[in-house]
Amino acid sequence: MASSRLWQRISSAVTKNFPEQTSFASVLVREKSENPYTPDQSSAKVPIELGVAELIVKRLQSFGLQSRKIGMTKKRPNVLCYVGSRRFRKSLILNGNMDTTPAGEGYTLDPHSGAIRDGRLYGVGAADMKGTLSAYVYAVKALIDSGVVLDGRLILEFVVDEEPGGCSEFGTAYLLKQGIRAKAAIIGKPGTSKIAIGNRGGYRFRLTTFGEAIHTGIRAWERKEAGRNAILDMAKAIVSLENLEIPYKPARAFIGRSPVFTFPTKISGGLSINSVPDKCVAYGDVRLMPGNSDKQVKIWIREKLTSIPGLRYELSDLLFVPSVEIDRKEEVVEVLAKHVREVFGFSPKIEGSGPWCDAWMLVTNDIPTVSGFGPDGAGYHGVNEWIDLESLRKVTEIYARVIVDYLGTRSKV
Repeated sequence: MASSRLWQRISSAVTKNFPEQTSFASVLVREKSENPYTPDQSSAKVPIELGVAELIVKRLQSFGLQSRKIGMTKKRPNVLCYVGSRRFRKSLILNGNMDTTPAGEGYTLDPHSGAIRDGRLYGVGAADMKGTLSAYVYAVKALIDSGVVLDGRLILEFVVDEEPGGCSEFGTAYLLKQGIRAKAAIIGKPGTSKIAIGNRGGYRFRLTTFGEAIHTGIRAWERKEAGRNAILDMAKAIVSLENLEIPYKPARAFIGRSPVFTFPTKISGGLSINSVPDKCVAYGDVRLMPGNSDKQVKIWIREKLTSIPGLRYELSDLLFVPSVEIDRKEEVVEVLAKHVREVFGFSPKIEGSGPWCDAWMLVTNDIPTVSGFGPDGAGYHGVNEWIDLESLRKVTEIYARVIVDYLGTRSKV
């Protein structure tokens, strides 16, 4: 058990290094890593996060830490850093994505400025999740400065291609395929009020309706002898699917939450104003609870669509992510909650999260994973994204404490 003197040394080290950490977080924000792709479009050949990866490697090396870039290609590498004993008595992963969503329209500041104003750091990715990446790096720096020798293995994972849907083969999934495992993991998605112990899953699909194109001015269309309006058929499909309910079983991590079927979220069709459209394409998003699957949802969709006479359609999968939850009594959860109480002075909620991230990949590989606890901020996936710097400092201290408390230390503390 670490002593109060060690916690004080760690806190002092974090505070001393914080101006440098803030500058580093600002540099990460200024380094563009916007990911505009959908899961089916992502490519390992596009160097979206390469600049961020190189900045992190260089900073870790400046602290005397060995790190390496590892990925499907050299243009899109993940960054991996091991800290601590090789004995693997215990091990902990800190995982975070280096890509960001594209800057939304309406920013009043340069979205890549990394500007600091009134205790906030602004810019795309500041909260989700470049501030957290800096916290991982400087939590380790605080341990180095405090003379801590860990009695277990800490694995820092800075990964690519999370933003398009948390389903990529290039990032966390790639590292898992390389055999990189730990006893537990934390993904520091933003927000200090809650420790996320799971996430709802998701299924995204594309529905295409097919009609028969014909000029609207010819007699065959006038007499309804030829032509079929694909957009009108899509409208019928929308009405048919409007009240689709997804059966589910309540889950301990998601009290009061339920599946959500949203259709359409995006739609297009038609070639010209004077032509009957022969195709219409619409997209849907489904939020799932533990136990739900994409196969179930597809069955329910098809059952609903059978009520539309003569409908010709194609249902295509875009992604499926399972809903996962871990026990609130997992050691990593209890250790994290304890240090949140000691540093922030309040007890965080412990429950599942609505949005998902790469955590499901770790959980389904038997690695209990906290899927959200990080610095406070706002505007992520929106405009004028920012992170609160005081919460960033405290979260950095909490990460350092959790590393020590969970892995143990071989040094006299």
